Amino acid sequence: MKTRSTIECLLGLAVLTFFGCNTAPGGAPAPAATPSHELLPLQLIQRIPAPGVTGRIDHFTAYPKRRLLIFAALGNNTVEVVNTFEAKVVQSIKGLNEPQGVLYVPEFNKLFVANAGNGVVNVYDGKTWALRKSISIGEEADTDNLRYDDASKRVFVGIVGGIAMIDAATEAHVEKDLKGSGGHSESFQF
Repeated sequence: MKTRSTIECLLGLAVLTFFGCNTAPGGAPAPAATPSHELLPLQLIQRIPAPGVTGRIDHFTAYPKRRLLIFAALGNNTVEVVNTFEAKVVQSIKGLNEPQGVLYVPEFNKLFVANAGNGVVNVYDGKTWALRKSISIGEEADTDNLRYDDASKRVFVGIVGGIAMIDAATEAHVEKDLKGSGGHSESFQF
């Protein structure tokens, strides 16, 4: 994916609903929700400058209550935190090693970032964005996408050959990794 220094929100009404917006760009009222059987094409609803972001971006996460969109700027080795209400980047986390998966866990106010280059998952404070801990999953793990299971309080990390687990509260790599077919776990759902 070729990126520019502007993030274009092309998610149409889903983003408006997701972030609780009730106005369209320019202050006009947002279009009324359409019946679920009618699908509208994607529409550009907002452009947000992302200074210095070049190259490929990868996975993203959101925290609607704080109107945050967080994405892995893989080509930059950064994670960008965007406030969609203010329409600006509010934090750029630098010095990462091929960041791919990002996951914000509101319950613990933590951001988890999977670094494919070194097999480390970094954990950041969700208020200050300061690094809390770096958890090594393994240099050959090729950590990627992240998911959270509320019932077990586990962060699941896609790796080569399966899925690793991190306890979101203690920030520890726990239990044995779940083994898969041996391929790369790029994306998965519960």
